[in-house]
Amino acid sequence: MVSERHNQAYKESMKWFAQMNSSSAMRSFAPAEVISWGSLLPPGESNFEPLYLVHESAGPLFTQEECDAVIAESEAVSEAMGGWTSKRHFNHPTIDIPLQELPQSRAWFNEVSLRTLYPFLGSCFEGALPNPRALRVADAFVVKYNASGGQTFLSPHRDGSVLSFNIALNERTDYEGGGTWFEGLGKSLAIDRGHMLCHASGLLHGGHPISSGVRYILVGFVIVEGYQNWAMRFMKQVWDR
Repeated sequence: MVSERHNQAYKESMKWFAQMNSSSAMRSFAPAEVISWGSLLPPGESNFEPLYLVHESAGPLFTQEECDAVIAESEAVSEAMGGWTSKRHFNHPTIDIPLQELPQSRAWFNEVSLRTLYPFLGSCFEGALPNPRALRVADAFVVKYNASGGQTFLSPHRDGSVLSFNIALNERTDYEGGGTWFEGLGKSLAIDRGHMLCHASGLLHGGHPISSGVRYILVGFVIVEGYQNWAMRFMKQVWDR
């Protein structure tokens, strides 16, 4: 249940987000630019390369100014709306604002998706994707964790997409705790502002609790458009791990 053909909500939400075409540029990221975790296949074999399921950027992919602008618009729009939303995701709800409601941030996001986000995902999962240019953001939203009142964590779950990512929007010093916890790694990974963490959506993961401060992240769910049969086989490998 990981393609736009199965998830009816994706048919509508994905219309807001940019898509690549056959001529879209796909920048390659060097190994030094990516930190990889959690090999699906055992390393050391001579017949294949290990497939890593969790990756983070070694440096910031987005500037402080870009991140601050997303936070500012999210807070302004949420105030106009009467608060952040909390019921968009039924099983594991987050305190969030969908990018559909943030016109300036959405325009920026669509531009950097083609320039940076899709190429980064394509590089990270190069050995698994049938066609990196078929990557498509199906949903994206800004999440707010607030230790003084509101949501402080997200319980372990699996996402209903192929790949998931989050971009840290504020400094690690703005809060204590946090990060994305992965059962398979036995720990949480916390990234700095402007950095991006991505992973196979079928991995059991959650939002590690914060104990003070406020944490903002931009979260996205990504499908491989038109490849639902391949995607389900890939997800089964992850679930069986």
